[in-house]
Amino acid sequence: MNQAAKERFLISPFLVFFLIHGTQVGIGMLSFQRLVMKEAGHDAWIAVIITGIIAHLLIWVMYQLFTHSPNAEDIISIHKHYFGKWIGFVFSFALLVYFSLLAFTVLQTYIEIIKIWMFPLMGAWQFSLIFLALTYYTVLGGFRVVTGLCFWSVVLPLLTIFPILFFPLEYAHYRNLLPVFDHSIGEIFAGAKAMSLQYLGMEMLLVYYSFIQQPEKSHKWAQWGNAFTTLLYLSIMLVAILFYNEEQIQHITWPTLTLAKIPEVPFIERMEYIIISIYVLVVFPIICIAVWSASRIAKKLFSIKQRRSVPVILLLLFIGTLWFGEKEQIERLNKWTSTIGLYLVIFYIPALYIYVKAANKIKKIVQPKS
Repeated sequence: MNQAAKERFLISPFLVFFLIHGTQVGIGMLSFQRLVMKEAGHDAWIAVIITGIIAHLLIWVMYQLFTHSPNAEDIISIHKHYFGKWIGFVFSFALLVYFSLLAFTVLQTYIEIIKIWMFPLMGAWQFSLIFLALTYYTVLGGFRVVTGLCFWSVVLPLLTIFPILFFPLEYAHYRNLLPVFDHSIGEIFAGAKAMSLQYLGMEMLLVYYSFIQQPEKSHKWAQWGNAFTTLLYLSIMLVAILFYNEEQIQHITWPTLTLAKIPEVPFIERMEYIIISIYVLVVFPIICIAVWSASRIAKKLFSIKQRRSVPVILLLLFIGTLWFGEKEQIERLNKWTSTIGLYLVIFYIPALYIYVKAANKIKKIVQPKS
């Protein structure tokens, strides 16, 4: 057992399924079709599959990273061991900032949706204060509480929101899928790049790895979680392609929410109100686990308890809410976070794995001679 995490703080390996899936499906689920179809058109569903396969490979790389660093508890200890105290500190601190930025981006984007669709006259800070107070309470409950939240973030929306999204199939135009492979490889991979932004969040595995019982056994659950995410994105993408044409969807900011408006229920006039309200169960766990990850890194870097670092992080997020109020600012924020996350997941983690593997080989060659 890892020294940093006592047995009572650990989670079962199968719960990684919910952690991976819960962090991959976030606010982007409401709008990803427009971005991917802009690049790959009606072949966007192929881009979704390609991205899912790449995500499988990246999860494998993350587990291999720990396999080749058997004494490492998390990415902070890997940084320290292979880069030294100060350079490792810089890399780990950059991750702290990234996870805080990720939590802030998800929070701001969800608040923007609430303001546009439900309460246009209310300010962002009121919502932010409520969310961050709940985040404080949840994160201080420990990693098992955060994991439990991820479990319900998968189960409840799956039973409520997901079936509603298939009602538009009544008006489906199946010819929208044809001809298949009508776009170039370059366009499809550009769509896969746009799609890859939706998978951000799974990299937090590198922080909570030491909180998994027999973590190597959780690998298959992580892969299953990713496969389920791909299936979910693929299903919703296909529904969107069948319902919208390529030009039409470019004028819709939130295609998934618009799809949810299609079902007509006699006693509910605005179905999207129900969807947005339930969607808090999807968004809130991502904020919690991102803040938990940031505070966990702060604990390892500065030797301060999470009970003290969490309020500081949440206070900074709240102050940020006061500055980022305009829609254009939030769009820029999403772009920054997505770009940073993309470079982290696609380039940095594989590069770190190659570096660790090379360093171990060099060490094995040098040691017998010394």
